[in-house]
Amino acid sequence: MLEKLSSFVELARRKKPKIVAVAAAEDSHALEAIKWIRNDGLAEAILIGCRNKITSLAENLKFDISHIEIIDIPDKTEACKEAVRVVKSGQAHILMKGLVDSAIYLRAILNKETGIAASRLVTQLAFIESPHYHKLFAITDAGITITPDQQDKATMIAQSVNVLHQVGIAVPKVALIAAVEHLTPAIAATVDAAALSGITYDNCIVEGPLSIDLAFNKASCRHKGLHSQVGGDIDLAILPDINSANVFYKTVMQLGGALSASTLTGTAKPVVFTSRSDTAKTKYFAIACAISQCKD
Repeated sequence: MLEKLSSFVELARRKKPKIVAVAAAEDSHALEAIKWIRNDGLAEAILIGCRNKITSLAENLKFDISHIEIIDIPDKTEACKEAVRVVKSGQAHILMKGLVDSAIYLRAILNKETGIAASRLVTQLAFIESPHYHKLFAITDAGITITPDQQDKATMIAQSVNVLHQVGIAVPKVALIAAVEHLTPAIAATVDAAALSGITYDNCIVEGPLSIDLAFNKASCRHKGLHSQVGGDIDLAILPDINSANVFYKTVMQLGGALSASTLTGTAKPVVFTSRSDTAKTKYFAIACAISQCKD
Protein backbone atom coordinates (compact mmCIF):
# COMPACT_ATOMS: atom_id res chain seq x y z
CA MET A 1 0.00 0.00 0.00
CA LEU A 2 1.28 3.45 -0.91
CA GLU A 3 0.33 5.91 1.82
CA LYS A 4 1.85 9.17 0.58
CA LEU A 5 3.26 10.77 -2.56
CA SER A 6 6.68 10.56 -0.91
CA SER A 7 6.38 6.80 -1.46
CA PHE A 8 7.21 7.51 -5.12
CA VAL A 9 10.52 9.05 -4.06
CA GLU A 10 11.40 5.86 -2.20
CA LEU A 11 10.41 3.76 -5.22
CA ALA A 12 12.45 6.02 -7.51
CA ARG A 13 15.53 5.48 -5.34
CA ARG A 14 15.40 1.79 -6.32
CA LYS A 15 15.77 2.68 -10.01
CA LYS A 16 18.87 3.72 -11.92
CA PRO A 17 19.09 7.52 -12.36
CA LYS A 18 17.01 8.73 -15.29
CA ILE A 19 17.08 11.65 -17.72
CA VAL A 20 14.05 13.96 -17.92
CA ALA A 21 13.38 16.04 -21.04
CA VAL A 22 11.51 19.21 -20.04
CA ALA A 23 9.42 20.85 -22.79
CA ALA A 24 9.19 24.65 -22.53
CA ALA A 25 11.46 24.55 -19.50
CA GLU A 26 11.19 28.29 -18.78
CA ASP A 27 9.02 27.49 -15.75
CA SER A 28 10.24 28.29 -12.23
CA HIS A 29 8.26 25.49 -10.59
CA ALA A 30 9.46 22.87 -13.09
CA LEU A 31 13.06 24.02 -12.69
CA GLU A 32 12.82 23.93 -8.90
CA ALA A 33 11.41 20.39 -9.09
CA ILE A 34 14.30 19.37 -11.37
CA LYS A 35 16.73 20.97 -8.89
CA TRP A 36 15.34 18.81 -6.07
CA ILE A 37 15.30 15.65 -8.19
CA ARG A 38 18.94 16.21 -9.19
CA ASN A 39 19.95 16.92 -5.59
CA ASP A 40 18.35 13.61 -4.61
CA GLY A 41 20.37 11.82 -7.29
CA LEU A 42 17.22 10.50 -8.99
CA ALA A 43 17.59 12.08 -12.42
CA GLU A 44 19.40 14.49 -14.72
CA ALA A 45 17.63 16.78 -17.17
CA ILE A 46 17.66 18.12 -20.68
CA LEU A 47 15.99 21.53 -20.76
CA ILE A 48 14.26 22.51 -24.00
CA GLY A 49 12.99 26.07 -24.34
CA CYS A 50 14.11 29.69 -24.25
CA ARG A 51 17.71 29.63 -23.00
CA ASN A 52 17.68 33.23 -21.74
CA LYS A 53 14.51 32.72 -19.69
CA ILE A 54 15.69 29.36 -18.35
CA THR A 55 19.03 30.83 -17.29
CA SER A 56 17.40 33.82 -15.60
CA LEU A 57 14.92 31.66 -13.68
CA ALA A 58 17.67 29.26 -12.61
CA GLU A 59 19.73 32.16 -11.26
CA ASN A 60 16.76 33.35 -9.20
CA LEU A 61 16.41 29.81 -7.80
CA LYS A 62 20.16 29.59 -7.09
CA PHE A 63 20.12 26.52 -9.32
CA ASP A 64 23.47 25.82 -11.01
CA ILE A 65 22.58 24.57 -14.49
CA SER A 66 26.06 24.93 -15.97
CA HIS A 67 26.33 21.15 -16.39
CA ILE A 68 22.81 20.67 -17.76
CA GLU A 69 22.16 20.48 -21.49
CA ILE A 70 19.92 23.27 -22.76
CA ILE A 71 18.38 23.15 -26.22
CA ASP A 72 17.50 26.72 -27.14
CA ILE A 73 14.05 26.67 -28.80
CA PRO A 74 11.92 29.66 -27.73
CA ASP A 75 8.85 28.57 -29.73
CA LYS A 76 6.73 26.37 -27.45
CA THR A 77 5.30 24.18 -30.21
CA GLU A 78 8.77 23.41 -31.53
CA ALA A 79 10.12 22.93 -28.01
CA CYS A 80 7.48 20.26 -27.34
CA LYS A 81 8.26 18.52 -30.63
CA GLU A 82 11.96 18.48 -29.79
CA ALA A 83 11.36 17.20 -26.24
CA VAL A 84 9.25 14.35 -27.61
CA ARG A 85 11.96 13.57 -30.20
CA VAL A 86 14.60 13.46 -27.46
CA VAL A 87 12.53 10.97 -25.46
CA LYS A 88 11.54 8.88 -28.47
CA SER A 89 15.17 8.60 -29.59
CA GLY A 90 16.22 7.28 -26.18
CA GLN A 91 18.28 10.33 -25.19
CA ALA A 92 15.90 10.80 -22.25
CA HIS A 93 13.69 8.37 -20.35
CA ILE A 94 10.86 10.69 -19.25
CA LEU A 95 8.98 13.59 -20.82
CA MET A 96 7.95 16.53 -18.63
CA LYS A 97 5.69 19.52 -19.25
CA GLY A 98 6.99 22.98 -18.50
CA LEU A 99 5.30 26.33 -19.12
CA VAL A 100 3.15 25.32 -22.09
CA ASP A 101 -0.53 24.81 -22.79
CA SER A 102 -1.63 21.18 -22.47
CA ALA A 103 -3.08 21.15 -25.99
CA ILE A 104 0.30 22.03 -27.53
CA TYR A 105 2.08 19.45 -25.36
CA LEU A 106 -0.43 16.74 -26.23
CA ARG A 107 -0.28 17.43 -29.96
CA ALA A 108 3.43 16.65 -29.91
CA ILE A 109 2.84 13.46 -27.91
CA LEU A 110 -0.05 12.26 -30.08
CA ASN A 111 1.50 13.03 -33.49
CA LYS A 112 1.08 9.80 -35.46
CA GLU A 113 4.49 10.03 -37.10
CA THR A 114 6.72 11.61 -34.48
CA GLY A 115 4.85 11.17 -31.18
CA ILE A 116 5.10 8.61 -28.38
CA ALA A 117 1.50 7.42 -28.07
CA ALA A 118 1.37 3.63 -27.75
CA SER A 119 -2.41 3.27 -27.55
CA ARG A 120 -5.47 4.59 -29.33
CA LEU A 121 -6.36 6.28 -26.02
CA VAL A 122 -3.97 8.41 -23.96
CA THR A 123 -5.36 9.51 -20.61
CA GLN A 124 -4.36 11.48 -17.54
CA LEU A 125 -3.83 9.48 -14.36
CA ALA A 126 -3.66 11.61 -11.20
CA PHE A 127 -2.42 10.12 -7.93
CA ILE A 128 -3.90 11.93 -4.95
CA GLU A 129 -2.79 12.15 -1.33
CA SER A 130 -5.69 13.32 0.82
CA PRO A 131 -5.63 13.99 4.57
CA HIS A 132 -9.10 12.43 4.65
CA TYR A 133 -8.15 9.04 3.16
CA HIS A 134 -5.83 6.35 4.46
CA LYS A 135 -3.70 5.82 1.35
CA LEU A 136 -2.89 7.15 -2.08
CA PHE A 137 -5.54 6.74 -4.74
CA ALA A 138 -5.65 7.57 -8.43
CA ILE A 139 -8.35 9.02 -10.65
CA THR A 140 -8.87 9.20 -14.40
CA ASP A 141 -9.53 11.14 -16.58
CA ALA A 142 -9.56 14.77 -15.44
CA GLY A 143 -7.70 16.26 -18.37
CA ILE A 144 -8.00 14.60 -21.77
CA THR A 145 -10.89 12.22 -22.55
CA ILE A 146 -14.04 14.33 -22.73
CA THR A 147 -16.82 11.74 -22.85
CA PRO A 148 -15.40 8.23 -22.61
CA ASP A 149 -17.65 5.45 -23.88
CA GLN A 150 -17.75 1.95 -22.46
CA GLN A 151 -14.84 0.77 -24.61
CA ASP A 152 -12.82 3.81 -23.58
CA LYS A 153 -13.46 3.07 -19.92
CA ALA A 154 -12.34 -0.53 -20.40
CA THR A 155 -9.10 0.81 -21.89
CA MET A 156 -8.77 3.30 -19.04
CA ILE A 157 -9.08 0.48 -16.51
CA ALA A 158 -6.47 -1.67 -18.27
CA GLN A 159 -3.92 1.11 -18.76
CA SER A 160 -4.36 2.63 -15.31
CA VAL A 161 -4.12 -0.75 -13.61
CA ASN A 162 -0.91 -1.40 -15.54
CA VAL A 163 0.58 1.80 -14.05
CA LEU A 164 -0.60 0.79 -10.56
CA HIS A 165 1.18 -2.54 -11.02
CA GLN A 166 4.34 -0.68 -12.05
CA VAL A 167 4.34 1.26 -8.78
CA GLY A 168 3.82 -1.87 -6.70
CA ILE A 169 0.06 -2.22 -6.17
CA ALA A 170 -0.41 -5.93 -6.91
CA VAL A 171 -4.22 -6.16 -7.05
CA PRO A 172 -5.70 -2.67 -7.45
CA LYS A 173 -9.23 -2.03 -6.25
CA VAL A 174 -11.12 -0.11 -8.92
CA ALA A 175 -14.38 1.83 -8.48
CA LEU A 176 -16.52 2.88 -11.44
CA ILE A 177 -18.06 6.08 -10.13
CA ALA A 178 -21.63 7.26 -10.73
CA ALA A 179 -24.22 9.37 -8.93
CA VAL A 180 -25.99 6.26 -7.63
CA GLU A 181 -24.91 2.72 -6.85
CA HIS A 182 -27.53 0.82 -8.81
CA LEU A 183 -28.20 0.39 -12.52
CA THR A 184 -30.31 3.32 -13.70
CA PRO A 185 -30.89 3.35 -17.48
CA ALA A 186 -31.34 7.13 -17.50
CA ILE A 187 -27.81 7.57 -16.08
CA ALA A 188 -25.35 6.33 -18.69
CA ALA A 189 -22.47 6.04 -16.21
CA THR A 190 -24.36 3.37 -14.26
CA VAL A 191 -24.99 1.35 -17.45
CA ASP A 192 -21.29 1.40 -18.35
CA ALA A 193 -20.28 0.58 -14.78
CA ALA A 194 -22.66 -2.36 -14.49
CA ALA A 195 -21.37 -3.83 -17.77
CA LEU A 196 -17.69 -3.36 -16.92
CA SER A 197 -18.00 -4.65 -13.37
CA GLY A 198 -19.58 -7.82 -14.75
CA ILE A 199 -16.31 -8.75 -16.47
CA THR A 200 -13.84 -11.08 -14.72
CA TYR A 201 -10.43 -9.45 -14.22
CA ASP A 202 -7.37 -11.46 -13.21
CA ASN A 203 -5.19 -8.51 -12.13
CA CYS A 204 -7.57 -6.19 -10.28
CA ILE A 205 -10.96 -5.99 -8.57
CA VAL A 206 -13.54 -3.82 -10.34
CA GLU A 207 -16.89 -2.77 -8.87
CA GLY A 208 -19.54 -0.32 -9.94
CA PRO A 209 -21.54 1.68 -10.11
CA LEU A 210 -20.41 3.16 -6.81
CA SER A 211 -21.22 6.63 -5.53
CA ILE A 212 -18.36 8.66 -4.05
CA ASP A 213 -19.41 8.02 -0.44
CA LEU A 214 -19.39 4.26 -0.96
CA ALA A 215 -16.08 4.31 -2.82
CA PHE A 216 -14.26 6.13 -0.04
CA ASN A 217 -16.10 5.20 3.15
CA LYS A 218 -16.60 1.70 4.54
CA ALA A 219 -19.09 3.01 7.09
CA SER A 220 -21.31 4.22 4.24
CA CYS A 221 -21.17 0.75 2.70
CA ARG A 222 -22.21 -0.86 5.98
CA HIS A 223 -24.99 1.69 6.52
CA LYS A 224 -26.43 1.03 3.06
CA GLY A 225 -26.00 -2.74 3.41
CA LEU A 226 -23.51 -2.96 0.54
CA HIS A 227 -21.12 -5.90 0.67
CA SER A 228 -18.09 -4.71 -1.26
CA GLN A 229 -14.45 -5.74 -1.70
CA VAL A 230 -13.68 -2.26 -2.99
CA GLY A 231 -15.80 0.23 -1.06
CA GLY A 232 -13.81 2.31 1.43
CA ASP A 233 -10.48 1.00 0.16
CA ILE A 234 -10.21 1.94 -3.52
CA ASP A 235 -6.92 2.46 -5.35
CA LEU A 236 -8.43 3.81 -8.56
CA ALA A 237 -11.59 5.75 -9.40
CA ILE A 238 -12.86 5.83 -12.97
CA LEU A 239 -14.93 9.02 -13.19
CA PRO A 240 -17.80 9.21 -15.73
CA ASP A 241 -16.44 12.05 -17.88
CA ILE A 242 -14.00 14.97 -17.94
CA ASN A 243 -16.44 17.33 -16.21
CA SER A 244 -16.98 15.13 -13.17
CA ALA A 245 -13.31 14.11 -13.01
CA ASN A 246 -12.00 17.65 -13.33
CA VAL A 247 -14.44 19.01 -10.75
CA PHE A 248 -13.57 16.17 -8.35
CA TYR A 249 -9.83 16.72 -8.83
CA LYS A 250 -9.91 20.48 -8.36
CA THR A 251 -12.28 20.25 -5.40
CA VAL A 252 -10.09 17.85 -3.41
CA MET A 253 -7.04 19.94 -4.29
CA GLN A 254 -8.49 23.38 -3.55
CA LEU A 255 -10.84 22.63 -0.66
CA GLY A 256 -9.71 19.24 0.61
CA GLY A 257 -6.05 19.94 1.27
CA ALA A 258 -4.90 17.23 -1.12
CA LEU A 259 -1.62 16.86 -3.02
CA SER A 260 -1.27 15.21 -6.41
CA ALA A 261 1.11 13.74 -8.98
CA SER A 262 -0.12 13.36 -12.56
CA THR A 263 1.22 11.28 -15.42
CA LEU A 264 -0.23 9.82 -18.63
CA THR A 265 -1.26 6.31 -19.57
CA GLY A 266 -1.06 4.88 -23.07
CA THR A 267 2.37 6.29 -23.94
CA ALA A 268 5.56 4.49 -24.92
CA LYS A 269 7.56 6.32 -22.24
CA PRO A 270 6.53 7.82 -18.88
CA VAL A 271 5.11 11.32 -19.26
CA VAL A 272 4.70 13.95 -16.53
CA PHE A 273 1.39 15.78 -17.06
CA THR A 274 1.10 18.59 -14.55
CA SER A 275 -0.74 21.90 -14.74
CA ARG A 276 1.21 25.09 -15.38
CA SER A 277 -0.05 26.39 -12.03
CA ASP A 278 1.03 23.33 -10.03
CA THR A 279 3.60 23.90 -7.30
CA ALA A 280 7.22 22.77 -7.46
CA LYS A 281 6.37 20.15 -4.84
CA THR A 282 3.60 18.70 -7.00
CA LYS A 283 5.91 18.60 -10.02
CA TYR A 284 8.66 16.98 -7.94
CA PHE A 285 6.35 14.16 -6.89
CA ALA A 286 5.10 13.77 -10.47
CA ILE A 287 8.69 13.27 -11.68
CA ALA A 288 9.28 10.71 -8.92
CA CYS A 289 6.05 8.96 -9.94
CA ALA A 290 7.24 8.81 -13.56
CA ILE A 291 10.63 7.42 -12.50
CA SER A 292 8.78 4.76 -10.47
CA GLN A 293 7.10 3.62 -13.69
CA CYS A 294 10.42 2.96 -15.44
CA LYS A 295 11.52 -0.64 -15.80
CA ASP A 296 14.89 -0.31 -14.05
